[in-house]
Amino acid sequence: MQLPKFQLLQPSSLAEAIDLLSQHKGEAQLLAGGTDLLPAMKLRVRTPVYLVSLKGIPRLDYIEYGQDKGWIKIGPLTTLKALQSSPLIQEKLPVLARTVGLVGARQIQNMATIGGNICLDTRCWYYNQSHFWRSCRLPCYKAGGELCHAIQAVGHCHAVYSGDLAPCLIALAAQVKIKDRQGEKIIPLEELYTGKGNCPLNLAADEIIAEILIPLPSNYTASAYQKLRDREAIDFPLAGVAVCVSLDQKDGICTNIRIVLNAVGSAPRRATKAEELLTGKVIDEALIEEAGKECFRQAHPVPNTPNSPAYRKKAVPVLLRRAIQGALSQIH
Repeated sequence: MQLPKFQLLQPSSLAEAIDLLSQHKGEAQLLAGGTDLLPAMKLRVRTPVYLVSLKGIPRLDYIEYGQDKGWIKIGPLTTLKALQSSPLIQEKLPVLARTVGLVGARQIQNMATIGGNICLDTRCWYYNQSHFWRSCRLPCYKAGGELCHAIQAVGHCHAVYSGDLAPCLIALAAQVKIKDRQGEKIIPLEELYTGKGNCPLNLAADEIIAEILIPLPSNYTASAYQKLRDREAIDFPLAGVAVCVSLDQKDGICTNIRIVLNAVGSAPRRATKAEELLTGKVIDEALIEEAGKECFRQAHPVPNTPNSPAYRKKAVPVLLRRAIQGALSQIH
């Protein structure tokens, strides 16, 4: 399949890129690594008139300490490969380095960027198909119709969020800096996601993610991410769980835990009731089982991926157990 016609715009600064997005509202999209956008354009599920490339803008690919060294700052054009090979990430945030190895193939990791990965569009069997395939049925809600084919109901899109880095970053309490013509703002990464399959991001047409900020973990803190997929390479997750656990001492009381469910809804979401069950206690198998039951109740997959919703839902407590045990095993 060939790309549709478009005009490539190459700004030399973020301010210029924002002006171009504002000037061509509704007709322009940002181009970073292009590993998700370009295939979507070939399928004609995305048909922007203009692509605003960020490649010519300097200082958007970096990994460094914040000014007070309590944070790590990452530029949005930093590739997944650079994340994986960064000594700073490997030492301070090893869960990110490990998770990158679960994203696509090596060629994808070499091209894809952290900014693009956290802004991945939601996916669905009935949407991510060729134009010819989609023309044989009524358009779905995400494509401008009135019906969600996945659940045969009107008024809501259930396309699934399938990025791998966002749940890990949310578990790590990451924030994002967003810029527009009026200035900039910093929000928790979890607030970037709407939970609506047809418009998954809380970003205006002229807003750009300018930086990802991650607080350095405290002592006796570790993180893990578990991903269910059909094949050990390339595939998007069918379900995923990220956790970040803090103890008061080795094998001690859980002082804080963040649990994020992935690929079982239209956004990565915190499992706050499960977190409350574990906080303030010594985590044991019985508590993990109870937390798994809460996560099972919160997961609501629908039939829009290759495996059944029931299978994906039952996998969530298993992934939670593995993630918590994996994180606890790292705390020394």
